[in-house]
Parts: sequence; C-alpha cells; structure tokens
Amino acid sequence: SYYCNTQNNTRRTQEEQNNNMMRFFLLLAAYLPVIAASLASGASGSSTIKNVVVVGGTHGNEYTGVWCIKALDRTAAQVAKTYPSLHISTLLANPQAHLENKRFVDDDLNRQFSHEKLSDVVISNSETGQLVPRVPTVESLRAQEINQLLGPKGSGDACQTDVIVDLHSTTSNMGLTIIIPEGDALMAAAAAYVMLKCDGDVKCLMHSHPSKDSRPNLSSTAKHGFTIEVGPVPQGLLRQDAVQKTDQAIHALLDFLHQRNTPASFQQNEELLRNAYPQNRVPCFRSAPAQRPGEMSGKIPWPCDEDNINFPAVLIHPTVQDADFGLVHEGDPLFIDLEGHDIPYSGSHGSPVHLLFVNEGGYYYASSGTGIGVAIDAEFDFQTGLLIQESAAVPVHAAHHHADAALQEQMK
Repeated sequence: SYYCNTQNNTRRTQEEQNNNMMRFFLLLAAYLPVIAASLASGASGSSTIKNVVVVGGTHGNEYTGVWCIKALDRTAAQVAKTYPSLHISTLLANPQAHLENKRFVDDDLNRQFSHEKLSDVVISNSETGQLVPRVPTVESLRAQEINQLLGPKGSGDACQTDVIVDLHSTTSNMGLTIIIPEGDALMAAAAAYVMLKCDGDVKCLMHSHPSKDSRPNLSSTAKHGFTIEVGPVPQGLLRQDAVQKTDQAIHALLDFLHQRNTPASFQQNEELLRNAYPQNRVPCFRSAPAQRPGEMSGKIPWPCDEDNINFPAVLIHPTVQDADFGLVHEGDPLFIDLEGHDIPYSGSHGSPVHLLFVNEGGYYYASSGTGIGVAIDAEFDFQTGLLIQESAAVPVHAAHHHADAALQEQMK
C-alpha cells in the first residue's frame, strides 16, 4: 500500500510539473512577439531620434490634425530652433478624402498598413491558397505611397522615419487621449511624459497586437508610432480647444524626444518619470484585442440596418452616451432598439469594462469596424513598454491621482 501511494504521489508530482512546464511555454509563446517588439524598439534611452513626421488628415474629415500640421509648417523655422536635434516634417495623409470632406474615399486608410494589406497579393481561397492581385483603391494605393515615403514598414534600421505622430479627432467624449502600442519602450516613456506635461485629465490607451506586422494603422510604418486623439469634435469642423489640446500634446512629445537626445536632459526626464510613477508603473487603459477585420481593437458591435450596413439598427443608451471611459457591467443598458426596448451589455468582453469611442462617427463604417470600443484598467512599465499583469494593477483614476500628487510635490 505504501509503495502504491508513493508511486501515485510521484506520478501526480510529475504530471503537475509537466503541466506547469506546458503552461510556462504557452505563456512564453504568447508574450514572445511583444517582448521581441520591446527589445527591437530599444530602451527609452538608446539610439538617437532624428526624423519625426507629424501626420494629419489620415481621416479626411478630421480637420484638427490638418490645422495642426499647417501651423507647424507655418512656424517651421521656430520649431526647428526649439527642437534642434530633430528633423520635423509633416504629411497630409489622405488629400483626396480631405478635399471631399470624407473619412475616406473607398476604405479606411488607417486600416491599410498591416503586412498583408501592404502586400501586392492576397490569399483569396484558404483551401487552395490561390493568390490573386489586390483590387486597388484610393486608400490602398496611398498606403503604398506612404509606406515607401516613410517606411518601408518592418525594414529595421533602413526605415526612413523614427517617429510618426498621427493626429486624430473623434466625435466621442474622449478628451485628450494618447494611443500607443504595447512593447515600445520609447513611446511608453513619451506617453508618460506627455501625460504629465499636458493640462487636464489625459488618458493613455495601449493597443496589444500579436506583432508589428499585424498592426493596420499608419503610424506602424515608422520605427515608433504615437497617436494623439482629441474629442468630442464633429466631423468636418474645427474647434479651437481641440486644436489647442492637440498642439500642446505635439509639443510635449517633441520636447521629450529632443531632450532624450541630450544626455543631461534625458537623465532629468528619467528622474521626473520615476518620481511621478513609482516602480515605473503608469496608469492606462488596455484595449480589447481586435476580433474582426477593420478593427484596431475589440469592440461591442451594434446590429446594422438590413438596407444599409453603415446605419445602426440601435441607438446608444443615454446612460452611456458621452460617458467615455465610464464603467459598464453585464446587464447594464447599452442600446435602444426601434421598439424602444433597452438592450443590455451581454458581458462579451468581461465585466465590468470601460467603454470608449462611444458613438464615434467613424465607427459607423463597416470598413473601420462598427461598434463601441472596450478597455480595462491597466498599467504599463515606462522603461519596457510592457503591460503589467492586470491582477497587480491599481484603478486608473487612483493611479492618476497619485502621479499628479507626486508631480505637484516635486514641482514645489
């Protein structure tokens, strides 16, 4: 009996060790692309940043970014004098859509920059693997031009652009929101710095993608990508407050990049960040993973009208409207149907979750991915750019308060 029990215990121990080892390798496999991206991007203090391109009009009817790049062009001499270590240029991304006051002409330009979309061929049949030429559109052709002009994407040191700053506005009540990819240490430190330097409650949204090749957004063409989003702003309209917030964020980022190129200033910034963010932990929101073609991140899709895929078959519930970054729990009202009935949140992305890009006008288009964005409270390490495990994260608003208090104490 003793022998049998010993054998059974030994067998169970071996099985547990094997299972633990298997879980370790599965976890390692899941995080390897992100870790590789972080190593490829380098620590926040490595290599000089030179070529910075500020992009407006990726979506043609988002006028805020177009105004801001025109202002940069008008003041180019002063900008060059203020940030002498940087070569700063601008790009109007989708000039035809901008002239027509449209988000896009054929399809969303900011969904054309994955490795697959930039390829000259596509796989049309998953069974046969047959390759056919991609049908060109205004945006797919423009994406090829931008990739050659600013990239090429994934070319490493041969990439012509160090940082792309992509300027956007949203019809949603997002305020000033910084969007960065997970695993980019430089952009993580930059986001942490911009959040401290800009006025008001600045949010940071971190997108997680399996690899840089899979990212479909324009800013992924460069070695580093940084997106500035401001709202609410109606499409095809200019607001001074939105321009001011965007401009402040642009110059805070340029200031960070320029000081990073100066060893003494860089050390001061590192100390500033360490004091403001204990243990390098920066509060952010982690977006849900993309699940459908055309999505930058996961969304709660709404049903569309059977006669028009770009027309929602529901209304946003009034308790959700304009409440971006607010929490919603499973069972809370989310939509209202044509009969006036509430449609609750199903808990499809977990519960509770934060809602963002609520009733974003651009997300009425199927090619942009319809629905409401979803995110959860998270933190990232500004020295690695990697997300900290959610179980160890503190609520975003509490961490924001701690960072603000630390900065105010330091500046006394």
